[in-house]
Amino acid sequence: MCRYNFKRRILYLLVGILVFLIFFTIGTSVTFDKSTSQLLKEQFENKIKNIDSIGIFVNNFLISILMFVPGIGIAFGLFSGFSTGNIFMIITRDLPIQIPPLLVFLTIFGMMELVSYGIAISRSYLLLINIVKKTNIKENLIYTGIEIGVVAVILFFSAIIEWDLIKQSGGFDFAE
Repeated sequence: MCRYNFKRRILYLLVGILVFLIFFTIGTSVTFDKSTSQLLKEQFENKIKNIDSIGIFVNNFLISILMFVPGIGIAFGLFSGFSTGNIFMIITRDLPIQIPPLLVFLTIFGMMELVSYGIAISRSYLLLINIVKKTNIKENLIYTGIEIGVVAVILFFSAIIEWDLIKQSGGFDFAE
């Protein structure tokens, strides 16, 4: 096995986080007509109607698992960032005060999710490169398994924190 290059891995992680944030920001800039916005908002509310910390974890973990798929995971991660930005703007658009979109990532659970998605997106890239080059595939699969475990732990604790904050704030009560 080759020596794990931790500094390079951190660089790839930061790039993964950055591209997710870029697509999230792009997603927040897309506007929908009133009926489309209402339909998307209702679909989102139905999806989270009976959710709890385990539901939040499962949702976020399944999303992250798809982001680990070589190559395709990058595209899925970017789509996830974009669509998350869309939903964020739809939900917050009619609030009495405007919330800066990136503010959500300054919460502890937002940072934890961002790191998790950055790990997954960047590992997707690393897997793709190593598959194309036909090098270190077995070693990368070991690292991928470890990183999936790390992401699972991060997202588990993130879901507990997020759910606790949701309960403390009175639950899901979106502006009508």
